[in-house]
Amino acid sequence: ALVLASIVHLDRHGGRRAGEDARRRFLESGHLKTDCWRCSLAPYGWDTDCRQYRRGGGCNDARLLSGLKHDLARSGFTGTNSWATDFAVADLVAIVLRRLKAQADAACGADVRRLVLGHPVVFAGATGTAAEAGFQLALERLREAAAAAGFEMVELLPEPTAAILGESAAPGVTLATDFGGGTFDVAVMDARSGPPRVIGLQGTAVGGDRLDGVLFETTVGPQLGLETLPNWLFNEMRTPAEAALLMADPGLADVLGRLATPAARTAAAILLEGHAHGFYRAIEAAKVRLSREDEVRLEYRGGRVGLSTLLRRRAFESMIRPELDRVRDTVLAGLQEAGLAPGEVTRVLLTGGSSQIPAFRADLAAIFGEDRLDRRDAFTAVVRGLGVHAGRLWAAAGPAVDGPSLAAPA
Repeated sequence: ALVLASIVHLDRHGGRRAGEDARRRFLESGHLKTDCWRCSLAPYGWDTDCRQYRRGGGCNDARLLSGLKHDLARSGFTGTNSWATDFAVADLVAIVLRRLKAQADAACGADVRRLVLGHPVVFAGATGTAAEAGFQLALERLREAAAAAGFEMVELLPEPTAAILGESAAPGVTLATDFGGGTFDVAVMDARSGPPRVIGLQGTAVGGDRLDGVLFETTVGPQLGLETLPNWLFNEMRTPAEAALLMADPGLADVLGRLATPAARTAAAILLEGHAHGFYRAIEAAKVRLSREDEVRLEYRGGRVGLSTLLRRRAFESMIRPELDRVRDTVLAGLQEAGLAPGEVTRVLLTGGSSQIPAFRADLAAIFGEDRLDRRDAFTAVVRGLGVHAGRLWAAAGPAVDGPSLAAPA
């Protein structure tokens, strides 16, 4: 199985990368830039189609776009332009899907043209009165991206629904939770009589990335003295995705230089000296360990950055309590939509990396009872269900539909 984050790395020479390799490359070298008067896109120092061109200015040699799933539902975000090249939203997502297709083609020894693509129940950008329109826009963009990546037959399926489909048929009511990096989703399936059917779907934009940000904001940042930075700067250092946006600003080095404080020098060491990737990975790794251990020492040494602080699970779970409450409310909303009481649920499936947080499991146990909780593999449960759905869709198609299929979460 290939685990591939929805992250895209673009560089001025036409390079296109996806996944963790994209993030690593940018966080290590994304601060490098080229002055406009040296750029090959402006050979005469002014005659260029590049929208980033500024006389006497410059721009970064690469861009990182993280959490593309969050932008799918935002009608105001139509794409981007870099180095005189336009990228529509679907073009950016297609970079990730092409990487997946290349892996599938190599594994199958054939041209994979059919795709079952999972998606969250709620897209982070689909909010307020325009939520339904944003949701439909996100699905449309996913289809466009799949077509651009080379797929001819595309089926979309909510990820928590897929998690249920991957399970062996069981009588009663199953509630599936998917607590991933960007979102939390829940689905309720009723198999008490007749074929199993999904009767409740809910989601919220709370995931592991946000929990990493809480850890930075409440513990890591203050430990390094970064809370003395201007509020806007401190807040935009919370997560790798936000830090990447900072690093994409060619004026960042000047801002930190003018501040000329110990906190600014630490921020510059993290963001401008190639240490951002290791720094944020250390935070994420410590958070993961807190799901297994009561105390964890978070350490990172790189250049002028020296971090060593003791983290306690109880304190961390207290800090993320507002996010956990939103997750719990989403579960209850799913039950309400299904018209069920907690006692009518036969089993509760837990999937997604963040589902390993003990406080999350304790919240579900308080609602349903510990004996009904059933944990599944964080990264394969949804994909297994997408594969089951692909088999049901196309197994009977026979020779009329050539080639294998690919199942992938968005």
